[in-house]
Amino acid sequence: MSLRYFGTDGIRGVALRSPLTLEEVSRWGAAWAQVARQAGVKQLVVGWDPRSSSGPMSEAFILGVGLGLKVLVLGMAPTPAVAWNVAKLSAAGEKTWGLMISASHNPPEDNGLKGFNELGEKLEEDQELAIEQAFEHLSEPTTISAPSTALSLQPYLDHLEGITLPEDFHVVIDCAHGATAEAALELFKGGDIHWIGVPADGPKINVGVGSTHLESLAATVVARGAQLGIAFDGDGDRCLLVDGTGEEVDGDQMVWLLAQDRVACDDPPPGVVGTLMTNGGLPQALSQLGVPFVRTAVGDKFLLREMAKRNWDLAAEASGHLIQKRVGPSGDGLAAALAILRALLHRPTDRRWAWTFRPWPQRLVNVKARDRKAVEACSNLVSAMASIDARWGEGVRQVVRWSGTEPKLRLMVEAQEAAWVDQALAELEAAARRDLSLA
Repeated sequence: MSLRYFGTDGIRGVALRSPLTLEEVSRWGAAWAQVARQAGVKQLVVGWDPRSSSGPMSEAFILGVGLGLKVLVLGMAPTPAVAWNVAKLSAAGEKTWGLMISASHNPPEDNGLKGFNELGEKLEEDQELAIEQAFEHLSEPTTISAPSTALSLQPYLDHLEGITLPEDFHVVIDCAHGATAEAALELFKGGDIHWIGVPADGPKINVGVGSTHLESLAATVVARGAQLGIAFDGDGDRCLLVDGTGEEVDGDQMVWLLAQDRVACDDPPPGVVGTLMTNGGLPQALSQLGVPFVRTAVGDKFLLREMAKRNWDLAAEASGHLIQKRVGPSGDGLAAALAILRALLHRPTDRRWAWTFRPWPQRLVNVKARDRKAVEACSNLVSAMASIDARWGEGVRQVVRWSGTEPKLRLMVEAQEAAWVDQALAELEAAARRDLSLA
């Protein structure tokens, strides 16, 4: 049975509209509590971002939980703070789950419900399905208002430790008017720091700022002659950088810096986990350090599963989700930014900014079709893919997959040489067009 409400990052949609009306949010609270109790959970950590809808939604959800669980209210906080507290409390012997009310990098009118299990990781699909089924069978949410306990954000901030930058370090930090706005001001000190996307402001969250809108950060970095720009998303579970010229530095480059830093400190990572979309230049660069690399499907839950399987502690997505299991159980934008700054300060001044790998050229083509046809059933396409592999081997990487939301076949090719990308894509697109009924 497939999930109806949960997507790749919880339940998300327009705030206060179905399935996130206040009545429904109360039902979600009751359903969450029911499934959590069956799993032996005793308490629930609840946090939210500063969206205007987050306060009413948190009250409705907690009302739905009722007496089912002890509720620990973290309040307005970054998503990773919820995950960290959940893992810490569970490790102390009281099995705990977590809920974050946020729509991450989405615009202010959206919101969502993100769930965390006792490890501080995203709920498993079977747990999400059980919550959906409980939600469907609850005719009326509870109206029993149970007392909740306030939970301080300070232990999480103390755990991250913060940083004091030298006077000559010029950086611009963009908090997206989101959940990191208050925490970041406490964690990042010294230097010459210019702030944008502050303070936390629900109607402004992610509007022209943050990790999905780097234009304002890049312009500010260039205008002020800063050496670096750091941008968080609305709920703080990821960050991206721009360099002194205003060019984006993505998660692939960020994890490369951290791997180099750990090798230089005689603490090499046992391996790095990326996804199907990780640029081919990263594993090539890591191999020069003797650091293994593996890919997973796109999504932090897949990264975490592979990390657990291999007992590795470092993973990243190009979008800025960077997981350091030594620091916390989930992707954490604040922790990533702090690690990046520490790594930069470890480098000699004359080589501080010369650390990126050469990314492989990459292009994506969409072929729109009337109907989906399994890739393996596209004989011309399969033949073209095999021919490309035989010709260039590991020098070319192909990702062929259907869009999750549209009738589009996505053809992605990256290669060590740009000419190879163009040639391979032309062959794949021609083959796909012969196999499919085009729209």
